[in-house]
Amino acid sequence: MKTKIVFYNLVIGSLLFNATHSIEAQNNPINPTVAATSFNVFTSGNAIAMKTESEGSWAIGGDLTLDGTLNIFGGENYYNGDSQPTALVVNGKVNYTSGRLQVLENNYIKIGDLSTSTVFERDQNNVLVNTRIIPNGGHFDSTPSIVLSTSQSAVSIAADPQIDFTAAFHQFVSISSYLGAQPTNTSWNFNAFSQGKLWIDLVPNSTNILNLTIAEFNGLNEIKFNNLIPSETTPFIINLTDISTLPNVVSIPSWPNVVGSALSYAPYILYNFANVSSTINYTGGAQIYGTIYAPTARFNNRSNFNIDGQIIVEAFEQNSGEVHPYLFDTTIDFPPTISEEVCDGIDNNGDGVIDEGFADTDGDGVADCIDNCPEVANADQTDLDGNGIGDVCDAPVTEEICDGIDNNGDGVIDEGFVDTDGDGVADCIDNCPEVANADQADLDGNGIGDVCDTPVTEEICDGIDNNGDGVIDEGFADTDGDGVADCIDNCPEVANADQADLDGNGIGDVCDTPVTEEICDGIDNNGDGVIDEGFVDDDYDGVADCIDNCLYVNNPEQTDLNGNGIGDECEGIIGRPYSSNFGIEAYPVPFSGTINLKYTISVATNATIEIFDIRGSVLKRIKQTLSKADEHAVIEIDLSRETRENKILFVRFITSQGTIVKQIMSK
Repeated sequence: MKTKIVFYNLVIGSLLFNATHSIEAQNNPINPTVAATSFNVFTSGNAIAMKTESEGSWAIGGDLTLDGTLNIFGGENYYNGDSQPTALVVNGKVNYTSGRLQVLENNYIKIGDLSTSTVFERDQNNVLVNTRIIPNGGHFDSTPSIVLSTSQSAVSIAADPQIDFTAAFHQFVSISSYLGAQPTNTSWNFNAFSQGKLWIDLVPNSTNILNLTIAEFNGLNEIKFNNLIPSETTPFIINLTDISTLPNVVSIPSWPNVVGSALSYAPYILYNFANVSSTINYTGGAQIYGTIYAPTARFNNRSNFNIDGQIIVEAFEQNSGEVHPYLFDTTIDFPPTISEEVCDGIDNNGDGVIDEGFADTDGDGVADCIDNCPEVANADQTDLDGNGIGDVCDAPVTEEICDGIDNNGDGVIDEGFVDTDGDGVADCIDNCPEVANADQADLDGNGIGDVCDTPVTEEICDGIDNNGDGVIDEGFADTDGDGVADCIDNCPEVANADQADLDGNGIGDVCDTPVTEEICDGIDNNGDGVIDEGFVDDDYDGVADCIDNCLYVNNPEQTDLNGNGIGDECEGIIGRPYSSNFGIEAYPVPFSGTINLKYTISVATNATIEIFDIRGSVLKRIKQTLSKADEHAVIEIDLSRETRENKILFVRFITSQGTIVKQIMSK
């Protein structure tokens, strides 16, 4: 992408006059990484290649040490009339320790000093093959080695790409110093920042600067953009200041995670280590999105996570993770060139008018969006009580309330209320009303002023250092010697200093007795692979009666489409098949208090009569012995209590001749 924003040479041109790509007139654009000529990794000094892969090209101003296995590709620059782009430039020599460097995608390499290397264009059988570079004294199949995926002549390898590393880094150092001197011009959520979260508001159409110490940066675990995201017109630069107790090493154990579409932000984020000239060790667990800009420092990449951005450093160690070519793809500009007015009380577009174009209902020159009294003119925006409402809009308070506030605005607080100790603080809010303590000091935050606090001299067994001697619960028994007194230990006879209690039953996990008794609840409580074994299952459907939604009809799937708690198999008059000589008639319908059940049977039998509600809950159960001589007999059942809250009930008549379910309705 062609860069568009401007560095003013009026400010920094004098710093950069010796650079190869010097900053031109103040209206010409420049990118802070332009002198790297599209190389993903660009160093003024040495580099070490150990692991694992780089999808972008490297330009090393010093020597390259090969001490592991690394793949590299992604060259963009063609040199000396080459037919393939170059993925690796080594200005010095190659030091071979171990491993293999594979140059993929038919990319070429350039080595300024071949004194330690032997180039093989043919194999041991004198056949023209893909080029290999071996340390002196080795053979075609030796390791360590550099292996190309194409054929490149020794003459081409030795050809000078004419990269002026000195001039490039002169420019990088000047730009880095200039950026590092800029003040912060962004804002963020301070509450979230105290919890390790940088929730930042970017300024539109401007280069956004945030200055942090290394310690502050290491305290972050998250970066989130609230209103705008980093873009070509809104780049984001974090200046990192080296404040360390170890002057030779700056440690970054974990990069903060970038929330959102982080890959799309990467070309517009730059981490500037302006005044860091030591070694930067990155070891932690988070992916880096953005450019590492440390032209006077060594950067050791020892994290397993990837770096999606450009790396411009004095020296580089690639020891873990991968490097991906998300090159810094915009320019920076100071002072900001904001073209759009935003309703914020600031002259964003620099035309001398504030918040033009936004509504101003009361015509006081303050736009409604920031006016603390938008319907009454108050250009001074006076708000003496600090409640966010302009004084001209405040409802007047005429009565004083005992609350520590001057409610009626007479300059006196809580006048007319009792102040026993005469310390100027009314009793109703005084934390020590009988002893003067105008400062209301309460260091222990217990709501009682320090001058009234009774000193705690006796230790109590409560997990607190009551007497303030730095020891908790001293003098109380600690049977298991785990540092937790028996009186508060959730497992006093087995050491468990962490007091872990995952099930929250008040008993430490190390003392918990495993559940061995099965409970009828649809769960395999004792872990024997069988659910609710030992409990009654009248219909043999594998679901115990205690949780079966249709007790006497086999329905293992427990289908209940209308969700009324009664299985679909039991809805209506559905039950076990019953004899044609067996019948039930319920009357009257509707009934009042008492229901009559007239039954017909052909054999003597025992009967169980159950009354249940629409949820399937049994409200009454009656046992009855029936004889053949009793056919056409009537059983009266008093349901006056059961019908107080249930107008619709069901009768289940269970005999050896079958089961019949009837729906009955109360008046």
